[in-house]
Amino acid sequence: MSRTIDQLVNRQFLRWMETQKTQTKREQKEPVEQKPMIVVSREYGARGAEVGRLAAERLKFQFHSQELVHEISKQARVRQQLVASLDERARDDIEQWVSELMDGGALSPTEYLRNVTKVILSLGRHGKGVIVGRGSQYILDPKRTLRVRAYAPLDARVRRIAARDGLGRTEARTKILRIDSERTAFHRQHFDKDHSSPHDYDLLLNTSTLPIEACVDMVVRGFQARFR
Repeated sequence: MSRTIDQLVNRQFLRWMETQKTQTKREQKEPVEQKPMIVVSREYGARGAEVGRLAAERLKFQFHSQELVHEISKQARVRQQLVASLDERARDDIEQWVSELMDGGALSPTEYLRNVTKVILSLGRHGKGVIVGRGSQYILDPKRTLRVRAYAPLDARVRRIAARDGLGRTEARTKILRIDSERTAFHRQHFDKDHSSPHDYDLLLNTSTLPIEACVDMVVRGFQARFR
C-alpha cells in the first residue's frame, strides 16, 4: 500500500510542477471547478471495485480505491508535496491543514472525515478518475460526477465471498452483513444519508444478473454520454 501511495504522490507532484510552470497569475486566482469524475458505491461482495477499476482502465483514468483514499487521509504526517499536488490552488488552507496534521498523532473521526473530504475534492479538481467508496458520491458535485451503485442479492454475494475467501457460507454471510452495516453507519454518521437509496445515483448495476464486462460498458458509455 505504501508503494502505491508513493506512486500517487510522485505522479501528482509532477503534474503539479508542470501546471505551476504554465499557469498565469490570473488563472491561479480563479476558482477551480471540479472536472468530470466517476464514483462507485457498492454492497460488499457486489464487485463494485472491480467494475470501477476496469472502467478506469477502459477510459485511461486513474483509479482511486477506498483503501488508497483511506490510507492517505488517515496519515498523521503528510508529505508537503502530496498536499500541494492534490490541490495546488487552495494553498493557504492546505498549508494550515498540513501543519495541523504534522502537529498531531492519530486523527479523530472528525479530522479523518475532513481529510477524506479534502482528498476527494482535490482528486475531483484533477478529474479523469474513478473513486470507490468513502462517501465520494456525497462529497463531489453531482452535476460533474457519474454516480454508480453496484449491488447484488445477499445469496449471490455470500456465494462469491465464500468462494473468494475460502469461507463457509455462514462465515461469509456474517462478514458481509458486518461490513455492510459498518458502511451504512459511516454514511449515516457523517453524511446523514442512506447510501442504498437509488435517488443518489445515476446508474444502478445488479452484478448478479449482468456480466461484469456489460457493467463496465454501461459505466463507460454513461460517462461518455453525459460528459463528452
